Amino acid sequence: MTTLVIARPGEQLMATAPANARLAQLLRAATLEVYSKNSAPQLVGALAAGGDVYVSYLPGDDMHKRIEIAKSLRQVGYNPVLHVPARQMLSRDYLEEYIGSAVAEASVKRILVIAGDSTRPRGPFATSLDVITSGVLQKQGIGHVDVAGHPEGNVGLSAEELIDGLIAKRDAAKAAGLALGVVTQFCFDPHPIDDWLTKIHAKGLACPIRIGLAGPANPATLMKFAFRCGIGNSVSALQKHVGTIGRLLKDTGPEGVTRGLGGALAGEAGARVTNFHFFPFGGLSKTIGWISNALAEVEA
Repeated sequence: MTTLVIARPGEQLMATAPANARLAQLLRAATLEVYSKNSAPQLVGALAAGGDVYVSYLPGDDMHKRIEIAKSLRQVGYNPVLHVPARQMLSRDYLEEYIGSAVAEASVKRILVIAGDSTRPRGPFATSLDVITSGVLQKQGIGHVDVAGHPEGNVGLSAEELIDGLIAKRDAAKAAGLALGVVTQFCFDPHPIDDWLTKIHAKGLACPIRIGLAGPANPATLMKFAFRCGIGNSVSALQKHVGTIGRLLKDTGPEGVTRGLGGALAGEAGARVTNFHFFPFGGLSKTIGWISNALAEVEA
């Protein structure tokens, strides 16, 4: 059997049993993102009933269609978690309508607040912190807010600034009576995630963390999303080794990341990680299949 755990170059391979047990725990609790209403039936029986499923909101999307997707997920037994891109919210009234309708029609209690892909805000909210401090979330019945983590950094911000930003969001959420979680951007390299977890732990940021993984897809698709999301170091690795890494990612998914993270996730710095969170760039069926196969492997 091929294990999902490897060591960094020059390091001795750790005992696999604790790491595999940890990986199995995170795979069983896996969450993922969907974009269309047709996604809901594909999930039935593939993910545990009552689990979280995130609903993407891209530039140009209509909020009512996002709510319809959330309703379809709730109807088949899943907990919809709506994306709220701050810069796409046209006004405070728009945000209130979006959140209020989601709560009323799909019993949404948890959201993911992100800045969004746009460089300029279309309304009064420029950052996720602006949404958290607006008072709208708790007013409309939201109890938990997730925010983005960036193990490989984000354009224009240093690693220290990004961690300080997470601390500010934690403090703002606490002041608003909201629970806070972190969902990281996907990476193709486990080392930035490992380093980021160590820094987060050192800063005492004790909140639940979901580690983002890119579901299996062809190299061109992965490259497109990586460039769009600014995954710099991983893009370099993917470009350099596209012949080998590209085939690996296409055929079997993000093993390289789970292998490299096995030790970190079983250690103290990874103790706050609660789930793997999948971006199904190659389609839901491929991602669901990969999760099932990976879980069977580490539990064998």
